[in-house]
Amino acid sequence: MSEPLRWGVIGTGGIAATFAADLELTDSGRVVAVGSRAMDTAERFAERFAIPNRHGSYEALVLDPEVDVVYVATPHPHHHDGAQLALG
Repeated sequence: MSEPLRWGVIGTGGIAATFAADLELTDSGRVVAVGSRAMDTAERFAERFAIPNRHGSYEALVLDPEVDVVYVATPHPHHHDGAQLALG
């Protein structure tokens, strides 16, 4: 069996929390990093879900070498920017 995917989450709102909580119920992946526009928000979210890597910007999250795949959990009008950043 292959290693679980290491997820990075862009955003710290309700959808991000639902994703992180639901992922804990599987063995397919784990959230290893979170990125927010503010470091204190990333810290609070990471503490809640025991996420080791916390970033005060989305740019820092997508550059994290421990992240395999990114979940964009920002409001819909910002999905394109987050996806483009992750693909960049």
